Amino acid sequence: MPIARNKKNPPVNPDAIAAFGAAAEARPATPEPPAPSAPAKARAARSAAPTAKKGEEKPPPKSSLVRWAGEEETRDRLLAYSAAERYNMQDLMVKAMQLGMDQLEGR
Repeated sequence: MPIARNKKNPPVNPDAIAAFGAAAEARPATPEPPAPSAPAKARAARSAAPTAKKGEEKPPPKSSLVRWAGEEETRDRLLAYSAAERYNMQDLMVKAMQLGMDQLEGR
């Protein structure tokens, strides 16, 4: 298999270089100030939630694609299993759904 060689650059157009230089020189030395805008809202400070130490339980996640209302026990079981077996939550939930679908479909 032949080695790919770098292709030569196309010939330089001196007129294009001159036009670029002229455009750069025509720009004003100081930029124009931006139009006044509404003052930016200050962000609320995030509270520093304490992280769980080894052996302590972690608080439930504040955001999730799954709505856990009424199913907090299932969520807590998944979190405990993922921590004990060192699975990430994504892989564990996918595997649980696969096993559940297999059981529902009678496989």
